[in-house]
Amino acid sequence: MPLYDYHCRACGHEFEALVRSGDSPSCPACRSSDLEKLLSTFALSTDERRKAAIRDSRKRQIRANRDKVIAEEEYRAKHDKE
Repeated sequence: MPLYDYHCRACGHEFEALVRSGDSPSCPACRSSDLEKLLSTFALSTDERRKAAIRDSRKRQIRANRDKVIAEEEYRAKHDKE
């Protein structure tokens, strides 16, 4: 079953749908069948994109860990005084 991108002419909602041959999709927002099939983009995997994704993931992990460390330090400072 291919995955297609659609734009609903009735409500303007854009969505993806798995469509079997012979089936006609409808908008999940308003149930209209007045749809425009959009050009789908394709996935591209390169070393550069993979490295960028790894850097982004590391930055998000560092931010999350930084928040945990700050919370732990605040907890210790508050409870060590008591």
